[in-house]
Amino acid sequence: MPKNTKLGLLAVLGIWLTAGLALPFVNVLSMFTPAQLMVLRGGVAALIVLLAVRYRPARPDKYAWAIMLVLPFATLGLYQGIRYWGAGPTLIILTTSPVINLLVSVFLGNKISRAAITGLVLMFGGVVLARWGGHFNWTGFAWSVLASVMSGVLYEFLARSKTGSMQKCILAYIGMAMLGFIVGFKDSWGALADGRLVLVVVAFAFIGGFLYWIANVVAFKNLRTLEASVLAQGETPAVILGAWLFLGEHLTLFQWLGVFIALSGAWYLSNNLTKPKS
Repeated sequence: MPKNTKLGLLAVLGIWLTAGLALPFVNVLSMFTPAQLMVLRGGVAALIVLLAVRYRPARPDKYAWAIMLVLPFATLGLYQGIRYWGAGPTLIILTTSPVINLLVSVFLGNKISRAAITGLVLMFGGVVLARWGGHFNWTGFAWSVLASVMSGVLYEFLARSKTGSMQKCILAYIGMAMLGFIVGFKDSWGALADGRLVLVVVAFAFIGGFLYWIANVVAFKNLRTLEASVLAQGETPAVILGAWLFLGEHLTLFQWLGVFIALSGAWYLSNNLTKPKS
């Protein structure tokens, strides 16, 4: 197995773990609006990079600036979608984000592997089975589509940017915090008076912000964009399992079957990537 493929797959596993640990807490932290969560996640993650990493600023490339603009809207769409009609339908829509990368690959004339298509179909089918249910809400649907489209665009920029990982991280999360502040300018911050809640927020920002970002950067640096995009959607069954493990959510037999199908799609694609090319 090529070294970069192995590193990319390990980073994909990191995406799953960090998303599974952090994303279920979007609704647990319901005392904060989606805009406030963006300010907290973006601000704390950017601060962590500045304090804990030897950061050497350099001139960002155009894709790094584009990431700074796109990530905040992807996050806003995700959080608003979850709040308006729940995590289930939002994650179903979000799982379609690799379609954007598929269309870009077709437009650029890149070779599209059968394994990538099969993995995407299995992933999406499993997520639909695991998360089907609830009520339809046009507002939640619109926010979820925004999150899906912006996520697909973000993946393209991540793969193209040559700016350092830490600098991209700071730019992206400063952009997130800024958009959150603009959208939630009038929101009350009284909940931060609870010291224990502050610790939860810091953990949420560290795991779901800083560590999640690093995992994404490494994955898209070492794998082809479409394959990395499809594999990254394994974070959805990881979130489902995280909610079951840490929040005590009950999973039905069909949900367990959906998780299994989604993960089998990720396994199929990963296994194909590790095979020696003839």
